Amino acid sequence: MQGKYVHLRYGIILARQEQADIIRQPLVELEQLRLDVFEYANDAVQAVRKRQPKVVIADYERFGAAGIHGLAELMAEADAPVILFARDCSDWEKEQFVELGVQRVFGAKFKLSELAAEVDRAIKRRRRIGSSDRLPVIV
Repeated sequence: MQGKYVHLRYGIILARQEQADIIRQPLVELEQLRLDVFEYANDAVQAVRKRQPKVVIADYERFGAAGIHGLAELMAEADAPVILFARDCSDWEKEQFVELGVQRVFGAKFKLSELAAEVDRAIKRRRRIGSSDRLPVIV
């Protein structure tokens, strides 16, 4: 009997464990992603320094006081498309998301199928553009 091999692409989720549990399994099944979960932004930054993800899915609240600067640091280190969950944020923060090149921002309610489709687009974008898509740094 011949075995079937599946290549899992690597991604990270920066979110509370409860949030990550909800979105992780559908993405693993639909997009063949191996997703590591981090609850703290510093841990996520350390992880992307060791292994470059194909996509980053992050809850903006997890950046805490670092806010947009923490997001910019993670994006610069990851050099990968970022999909963000941001429930309550200012207009200035929304403008910064655009400036940073966040792939997509989801609000409080969304469909898992929409998230999966966005992850698929992000991974295809990553393959097409690659490292030449450098991100601006917020000072």
